[in-house]
Amino acid sequence: MGKLLLLFWLLSVEPFEIEEEITNTPEFLERIRRLEENPININNARKDELLLVPYLDSYLVDRIIKYREKHPFLKKEELLLIEGITPYLFDRIKKFFVVEDKKQKRHKDSEFLLRFERKISSPQSKVYNKVILPYKGIFLNALFEKDWKEEKPSKYYAFSIYIPEKLIIGNYDLDLGMGIIMGKPDFFYRGGSIPGEKGFSPHLSTYKENYLRGITCEWKNLIFFSSYNKIETLGKEKLLGLSYKTSTIRVTGSFSEAEKNGKNILTSFYMVKDLGGNIFRLELGTGGGDFPKLKKNLSYSMGIDNGRGLKAIYVNIKDSLPTIRNSPFQKDKEVFYLSYTRNISPIFSIGLFSEFSRNISNFEPFNKIGEIHLSFTPIKNLTLENRIKAKIGQKNYRLDAIYKINEINLKTRFEALNGKEGSGFLTYLILRHSKNFIFEGGLILYEIANWESRIYEYENDLPGKFTIKQLYGSGKRLYFLLGEKLLPFKIHLKWGIDFKEEISHELGIAFLI
Repeated sequence: MGKLLLLFWLLSVEPFEIEEEITNTPEFLERIRRLEENPININNARKDELLLVPYLDSYLVDRIIKYREKHPFLKKEELLLIEGITPYLFDRIKKFFVVEDKKQKRHKDSEFLLRFERKISSPQSKVYNKVILPYKGIFLNALFEKDWKEEKPSKYYAFSIYIPEKLIIGNYDLDLGMGIIMGKPDFFYRGGSIPGEKGFSPHLSTYKENYLRGITCEWKNLIFFSSYNKIETLGKEKLLGLSYKTSTIRVTGSFSEAEKNGKNILTSFYMVKDLGGNIFRLELGTGGGDFPKLKKNLSYSMGIDNGRGLKAIYVNIKDSLPTIRNSPFQKDKEVFYLSYTRNISPIFSIGLFSEFSRNISNFEPFNKIGEIHLSFTPIKNLTLENRIKAKIGQKNYRLDAIYKINEINLKTRFEALNGKEGSGFLTYLILRHSKNFIFEGGLILYEIANWESRIYEYENDLPGKFTIKQLYGSGKRLYFLLGEKLLPFKIHLKWGIDFKEEISHELGIAFLI
């Protein structure tokens, strides 16, 4: 056993980019970009606003709120006094915060967004409308979307009445425990903070399969939730549940009935405990229509964070386990994650990560992934990031150079991969200005053997959207993004051009109040 742990330690790594694991939920990436451009005041932000910050869960947010009630933050570095926030974690989250007086006027909570996109080469368009209106502590939220190939402009919509930390009527997301039964996959990413609950929030995402529609409310230590919805994967579904929380445990039980998977009882037990500076998390979850199935489907995850850069998570999820929407964990998987991150000096940090995974059903040999990430700031404003990733049959190398000065951000990347499915490379140069106005231009060149060896390219886009391109073959891409404030609107324009077998264009415009 000691040799096995030593092997995990030597292979372990930390991930480096949040977006690496969430290609299905680009709205999360957009949320990160919006937080970077509009950081929140750590002294007066609501709990639900703090929970939008990646890497933070309710456990750490409660500690931040408790600290500021006694000692309002005078500088961001005071976050390091919060138990569980390491220097490496602080480096990740500090860009999302500003420190202002507690009585400082809050940024406006209202939002009105209209977005329209058009493909020049085909008669297809995409429409996205979002409205957030506050009134005396109550928020009215609405979203209407038309996807590229849909004909009806309101086939997908979301609406909710929201009182922060108290009540939601309408479409909402639910994230309790570590996510075995009730989780949001856009908040779990390899090597990030060990996942923990974020509670409930309005659903304002175009991700159509991961929301509830009904009523949820919180009173003292109880969360009540109900839903009646029709979704593609389950058909018509009824759901009723209750969750009870103390300082260290949460117990959740619910009953669901759906056309495609019948009646099921769903239950979970979640515990988070501080053991001498080590944060330990455990969740047991199961579901089924009768006791034998509840026993058969018992699944669990556990994790520990020693507060000094070492994190470990073990997950064992049964394939037949019914869940509420999508868990951050894959079913029929046994997975062990181990990561270690450390700031060696003010200008140099290292991250190590390893993952061992296999299917539970046939207990096949473990798939192994190992990564190493180095971040070096040789001179002021210039950061070099190097990633090496290896798994069975494939190796990946990435080098980023990022130069930031005032409102100018210049980033260049070279990425190469070599594996049994094929080989290839991608390189790009992106220039961004984002103070009084926004301008971004990007040039991407790539040559990749085939679809199986594709490389993902991530780029900023119109508000409410983040583009994830899956590149293969030989080609290049050029795009321009412009945002300017014309009272009372902020107008954003995007033009993208792909040069491959043929040239294709995409145009987009968005109005934001």
